[in-house]
Amino acid sequence: MTIDAATATGPADVHVRTEPDHSPRRAGDVIGLVAPLIGWCGFAGYVYWQGTTGTPIIWTDTASYITVAAHPLWSTGFWAGQRPPLVPLMMKLVGTNTGFVTFQCLVAVAAWGVLAFTVGRLVAPGWRRVVSIWIVLGFATSTPIILWNRSVLSESLSMSFLALLMAAAIQAARRLSWPRVLSVVAAGLAFAATRDAQVWTVALLGIVIGLVALTTILRERRLPRKAVALAAGLVVVAALTGWVVVHTGRTRENVANVLYVRIFPFPARVAWFAQHGMPAAAAIDRSMDSTPAPSPGAAKVFWTTDPTFAPHEPTLQRWIVNHGQATYFRWLVTHPVYVITEPLVRPERSFNFDNGLLTFYASPDRVGSPVGALLWPAWWWLLPLSVIALVPAAVTGLWRDRTWRTIVLLGGLGVITMLIAWHGDGQEVTRHTVEGFAEVRASVLIVALVGVMHVVPEKRRRGAHLAGTRSRVSEIAAH
Repeated sequence: MTIDAATATGPADVHVRTEPDHSPRRAGDVIGLVAPLIGWCGFAGYVYWQGTTGTPIIWTDTASYITVAAHPLWSTGFWAGQRPPLVPLMMKLVGTNTGFVTFQCLVAVAAWGVLAFTVGRLVAPGWRRVVSIWIVLGFATSTPIILWNRSVLSESLSMSFLALLMAAAIQAARRLSWPRVLSVVAAGLAFAATRDAQVWTVALLGIVIGLVALTTILRERRLPRKAVALAAGLVVVAALTGWVVVHTGRTRENVANVLYVRIFPFPARVAWFAQHGMPAAAAIDRSMDSTPAPSPGAAKVFWTTDPTFAPHEPTLQRWIVNHGQATYFRWLVTHPVYVITEPLVRPERSFNFDNGLLTFYASPDRVGSPVGALLWPAWWWLLPLSVIALVPAAVTGLWRDRTWRTIVLLGGLGVITMLIAWHGDGQEVTRHTVEGFAEVRASVLIVALVGVMHVVPEKRRRGAHLAGTRSRVSEIAAH
């Protein structure tokens, strides 16, 4: 709108004529819609290309997933077999290894896209939103996340359902509704049904939400029905999937691996377990004394193939099956310092993990993401990035926001998940802890993004000035 100044003699003589709005704001709005979609399409093409170019990678664990998938759908062997049911279910649906990796690539594209656009809604529209979405998508192209897409394993789907769980939790924190309650519970179920260690993440998330709901009941004397339902749903999911893990005894072999590399090489620890019923302690010590020193950078490991230990092996194996898990859990509870310090020991007390190099699992013909190293830097960069995340929140008061606290909570749960996965097995620990590490890194990155975008000053645009002028003209015309 413009004022016809040639004929205006006073407020009553103001003539307003309408013209097309050519302000920069409209162009910016279009860019704000198109640019994120362009970024997502590029991300989708890269993920699909990396995951489907070449033959699917088959591992030892692949055979066990295929075995479970071969059981009838409504059988105990399928739903309570040697592996969690979600990956075998996907295998049964798609039928081939090629179809499986294609499917998990599509799930990754959708899941990380949902998380990226969810994070984008946490910042102001415009370039802030575009940058935030692109950064989250760039993070999802990092090698520790994308390398699993060509392998017939559970890690790719696990990463994708982690992204969906984070997105659903963020949305629920912004405004809790019944559909969002269902979305969080569904994502939690998929996450827990992919890998056993993730049952703990779902359980702890449900417990924390339950405690928040209880605080509301005590303080405000009202029942937050949606929050209570969400907490109850997550706890039920964790209880159901956790019961299956215990019932099937899937973790017995993992506990045996822990004993072989973190308990048996140390006489004092062997003595503690002997005091709590473990047989063959003296034979274990003799076997370890005769075991050659490990190669540089490797941990010493007890091997049941030692011929001098063979007469004692059946007795030890029976004890591990019947009492090993409970005794090991008692060891962790009574040695809390060990729980924190043991993962920090070097060389790392693990085996079959290629000295912690995740690229061992990657396809040799992969093409690395140009932003992967920037968005998944060395682990010690988490400390300064955490400072970048926390300082703006403290300055602006953003830390009071429920959504911000939810993201921080997810990061904390990631640390706990890493500890549980590390203590839950003695081999391939880098692979087993990667989901927790991804959860920590994603949470820190998102909190840093939101914090920085809230403190960066917004330049006053010409479009905003024109909008103000038009508003004042309309007021004059109205009078």
